Amino acid sequence: MRRLIRFAVAVAFLLLLATPVLAQGRVIIEDPDGRLNQDAVRQAARPLVDRGAAVAIYIVPKGGDADAVQRLIAAGLARSNKVLLSNVICIYVAVNDRYSTIIYGDKWSDALAVNDNAAVIRKGDLGPGLSDGDYTRGFVTALGAIDKAIANPPVPGGGTIVDLMPLIIGIGVLIVIGVASSIFISRRRAGQTRAEAQQRLKDAREGAGSLIANLGRRFQDAAEKAKYDKVSYSAADVNRLQSLQREATERFTKLQGLFDDTGEQLERSAEPTNEQLTQATTGYEQVKIAAQEADVALKEVEALRVSLDEQARLAREELERAKKA
Repeated sequence: MRRLIRFAVAVAFLLLLATPVLAQGRVIIEDPDGRLNQDAVRQAARPLVDRGAAVAIYIVPKGGDADAVQRLIAAGLARSNKVLLSNVICIYVAVNDRYSTIIYGDKWSDALAVNDNAAVIRKGDLGPGLSDGDYTRGFVTALGAIDKAIANPPVPGGGTIVDLMPLIIGIGVLIVIGVASSIFISRRRAGQTRAEAQQRLKDAREGAGSLIANLGRRFQDAAEKAKYDKVSYSAADVNRLQSLQREATERFTKLQGLFDDTGEQLERSAEPTNEQLTQATTGYEQVKIAAQEADVALKEVEALRVSLDEQARLAREELERAKKA
């Protein structure tokens, strides 16, 4: 009997150990408007799940990089704006904004970072289905292309490396090996340089997008509070608030335009150069600086409103004391 109990405990322990591993591969689909055949998408994602991927599918009316990151964080697939779980593969589409992106963890870099293969799949496999309104076909085709890339990762710089040793003898073999090695190293370095430039761009774009999203929510709150300014404060104080808020809003509008212009300039090139990637990164860094300036301007509005509310509270308390005296 004791042996049977020990055996049962051992089996239960092994199952507990296996549970986190099994949980690594899964599919999340968020499709609030029902645009997808979810069974077909899940079937297309199955090979990736079998490889241990956590596949996240988002097709929403409006959004962007910042929204995609927030959804991944909410799903437990990212720990912060810059820390994505290594096994994540995410396809995100904001239909009304005509925006799409493929986000992936470090585990899939060999398949999707080399030669900017994720962008190639987004444009060549996901894009046609989205353009035709056949969203299911777009996602299914893109998932298949991603699985194919993982099974046969691209070579940095394109093409394949051919073994010429069977065709060459003596000194010729050494020459060919030396040349091939030099080419391989050069291409690998170029691929690494490209991947680093893409990562810097991704980080800068996501950071700027997050700042804009946070500022947007605060400006919304400020606009709601402004509706009651005329019944809460004096005309002079209302004018001060309106002037500060107008200046802050203008700064926010300009930085939104800078963010959009940077993205549009990058999209004009089907295969942007490393220099263009660096220029776009600089553009998003400038957006961050502009966002900080808008943040300072908005804080002035918020601080003034807090100060006026405190003055009103003290005046009410003084009035109450006078009544009681």
